[in-house]
Amino acid sequence: MKRKIVFALLLTTALAAAATAAFRKQDVKVFSLDNGLKVLLVEDHAIPNVALYTYFRVGSRNERPGLTGVSHFIEHMMFNGSPKFGPGEFDRRMEFAGGANNAFTGNDMTGYTDWFPAAALESMMAMEADRMQDASFDPQVLESERGVVASERRNGENSNESILSENVQATAIMAHPYHWDVIGWMSDILGWKRGEILGYYHTYYAPNNAILILVGDFDPAKASDLIHRYYGPIPKGTPPPAVTTVEPPQMGPKRVLIRKEAQAPSFQAVWHAPAASDPDYLPLALLENALLGSTSSRLYKRLVREEQLALGVGGGVSETIDPMLFTIDVRPRPGADLARIEAVIEEELGKIKTNGITEAELQKSLNMIRSQYYFGLQSINGKAGALGQAEILYGSYEKAFNRMDDFGAVKRERIAEAARKVFNENNKTVGTLVPTGGEK
Repeated sequence: MKRKIVFALLLTTALAAAATAAFRKQDVKVFSLDNGLKVLLVEDHAIPNVALYTYFRVGSRNERPGLTGVSHFIEHMMFNGSPKFGPGEFDRRMEFAGGANNAFTGNDMTGYTDWFPAAALESMMAMEADRMQDASFDPQVLESERGVVASERRNGENSNESILSENVQATAIMAHPYHWDVIGWMSDILGWKRGEILGYYHTYYAPNNAILILVGDFDPAKASDLIHRYYGPIPKGTPPPAVTTVEPPQMGPKRVLIRKEAQAPSFQAVWHAPAASDPDYLPLALLENALLGSTSSRLYKRLVREEQLALGVGGGVSETIDPMLFTIDVRPRPGADLARIEAVIEEELGKIKTNGITEAELQKSLNMIRSQYYFGLQSINGKAGALGQAEILYGSYEKAFNRMDDFGAVKRERIAEAARKVFNENNKTVGTLVPTGGEK
């Protein structure tokens, strides 16, 4: 076991040294266009490829009742063509060039991610700039894509864990837009009006609400010329409205009970937790690994190995702009005593609130966070993603370069202190899904 720990430490140290040497704050070239588009350029000639990432400051956090899920829907529609590049043309041209792409929508951001041979840079930039300003939203295609998203929503409804999680989230969070899931409510998906969708697109997908990130094998001067040529003419949009709703403090425990046909019960407990930029976020993220992050974590050992109440555990603290949740997911064995599962969780949280975690647990958690972070920086995609996430969640790409130092500075006593703030009865929501005809 000691050999494994030593090897892990050496590997993390080696990764950190290699990543730090190849990815430095002073190597990021930053400028903004007159229309507000912020640009980050990082040369990396390790391979002849480029990662072109576009992050928009929009997610479910920016939606309202009636338009829930629309950020995710627009992500779909931006692959459905423009007057210049028809439906499917984006993917076809990218694949012809030897590249690949993806996209995602979250609570706080939407990201479009392209990676391709360096020779395709201009053609990719032309297509990305085009869909930033001129996605078609053809009425017939829009209705077809609405059906695709509605089907995606129905698939989630067939997952007991997803149903429970959505209900717990909506119960715990009363006022803030994190109340609803990224996919949105079905009645909203079926009810969006084309004019409202277009208004949302023009408000949130404008250059002044976006960050363009290039990492890879390119000449910065030539890349800058291309960016000015393709993105410069896009008009600046009206500044999006700020999200001002603040979730009020929870004033007592909440419970969700779902009775549904299932092979086994489901269990989830959540507590209101601080925003990613809050000083208490880092100790909670370190606690997450000690509590849930591996087969040697406290809850895995108690619930899965020792008492054999569960098949697995998961969860953690949400890394979000506004305060969200610390979640503990348990996958109980069929017929497991759910009250006992909750009691075990409270016992372990009580120990942490009193005594914190051990020095060995802290070091292991730090190693896990550092390994994941530095492994990510081994690719141009990982570097582009780290810069974009830091810009959105922490307000500056520079935070990506001192994040690991911030984690390393957390003292053990801060973990118990943060746990005492979060894990109290009045701040807790527990959800259980009980198989129909099963446990009462």
